Amino acid sequence: MTKTLKLSIIVTALLFTGCGAKYSKVSSEGTPNAYQSAVIYQDSSPIAPTPIAVKRIVTKRADISVEVDTIEEATKGLVALIEKSGGYITNSNGYENRYNASVKVPSVKLLETLDAIAKLGNKTSQSISQSDVTDQFVDNEARIKNLILFRDKMKKLLNRTSNIDEIVRIEREIRRVQIEIDSLKGRQKYLADAVALSPINVDFKEKTVYGPIGYIANGLWWVTKKLFVIK
Repeated sequence: MTKTLKLSIIVTALLFTGCGAKYSKVSSEGTPNAYQSAVIYQDSSPIAPTPIAVKRIVTKRADISVEVDTIEEATKGLVALIEKSGGYITNSNGYENRYNASVKVPSVKLLETLDAIAKLGNKTSQSISQSDVTDQFVDNEARIKNLILFRDKMKKLLNRTSNIDEIVRIEREIRRVQIEIDSLKGRQKYLADAVALSPINVDFKEKTVYGPIGYIANGLWWVTKKLFVIK
């Protein structure tokens, strides 16, 4: 073996040894956010890869309670501002002096919408919760990709066989895999919609207006309560 050939072999081996692993981004076509792994690695160094932070996939929901002058005016204002935000009301229930509604608004306008709802009266409570679904989304994407590759291989195998028993078994396996693919794609769509739209539970309570006797009774009750409890 010549020295030149030996050198070529050594250089090639070193090149393969020095290649670091790269993590590819998960496809985000048709979804509102960059759906990808929480950390990917860049080949800046084959010994110590540099982590790169990426955007997380988070769902948000909120609850808000507001004391309003009249239920009728408050509900009209709610409908107008929800339509303006690009959202919609999914369910609502009205009572004599109470109103409750479930609405969905674009997640990017969640805080803006909550502020607008609060201005319909006096806000008595508000809460926002969120859930990180990044890992779940990325895992589903990987499973879908692997299942599609397996399904396509089974289809190629089906085209090459003429044995009836094998054809039946392969077709059964293809149907099973396709059902799993469709199920995972449905789950991905659900997660994408949950990220794009945030639900808000809205509760309106009409202010209590006391008459002359009511004010006296309420004042007496306040004085009596303070005799037993200061705070």
